[in-house]
Amino acid sequence: MNTPCISVILTHFNKGPLLKRTIDSLQPNLVELLEIIVVDDASTDPQWTEYSNYLEQHYSKVKIIRNLDNKGPANRLNQGANTAQGDYLFFMDADDVLAPNRLKQILDLMTQSSCDLFYGNKVKIYDLAEMQQHPKMDTQIIENPLTYMIQHNIMEMCVMCSREVWLQSNGCNASLFIQDESLALQLGAVAKKLLFTKTPTVFVILDVAETKTKRGNNRLSQNLNQQHHDMFFTIYDFLNDHELDQTQQNLLKKKALSTYWKSLKSRNQKSIKEFLFYILAKRNPEKWWASRSNELKTYFSKLDQVRRPII
Repeated sequence: MNTPCISVILTHFNKGPLLKRTIDSLQPNLVELLEIIVVDDASTDPQWTEYSNYLEQHYSKVKIIRNLDNKGPANRLNQGANTAQGDYLFFMDADDVLAPNRLKQILDLMTQSSCDLFYGNKVKIYDLAEMQQHPKMDTQIIENPLTYMIQHNIMEMCVMCSREVWLQSNGCNASLFIQDESLALQLGAVAKKLLFTKTPTVFVILDVAETKTKRGNNRLSQNLNQQHHDMFFTIYDFLNDHELDQTQQNLLKKKALSTYWKSLKSRNQKSIKEFLFYILAKRNPEKWWASRSNELKTYFSKLDQVRRPII
């Protein structure tokens, strides 16, 4: 019986200086690791050519996809995953770090438990040495992945899925820029068994100097309008495209309505009227979604400073 192999997909925009650290954390010489696909989203960093050449020369498993147009991480994740050859696909952010030996641990546990989807915990740390505190994972197996993932807001970019689940999912919503929520919902909708851990698995390194010099200022995490827009339309489109049970529908409608209230607060547009709507909508999401979803769709469509992929 052949040993299952893994394709890692990393999407990035101007994160060239951080890719080496991320790739090293994957343990690129791991036998089960087939390839590391780096999808560049038309980086503007003048040193990107130098960085990419270095990665290709020093890591035999690295494959770089270069793009001339910027479409956002959702589209680039789809692009990378659709070229992957592995039995399992692993996704993480290109500037994060994976815990030691974690890739093989995840693969072994998934195959042993016949799980076709894995989600791990992503935590923020100040010192790389903190990663050594979590050598093993405590995991649980979930038989109804989608409901559990919605209930517990599982959407971190620390994901492994079987090739079959990826192909059945149709990937991220390509009409949107941000991928996190879209990827989780699409995979959760088709997966049969979820392996989940709260054990820290992927780490965000909090370093002020690094954030300014290597991560850049043009980051999606700083654009609340983009986050709220993409969150709402991820849910709106998912509700329209999938047959969901009532529990799943209500959980997602509550989340969409909550996103609307968060957007109002971030734009200093909150009012007593809208606060009352928010409270009532959480109590009866089905009723309020039916009466106001089109109004909310118009509101989010008109948000400024929102990037939309040209497909």
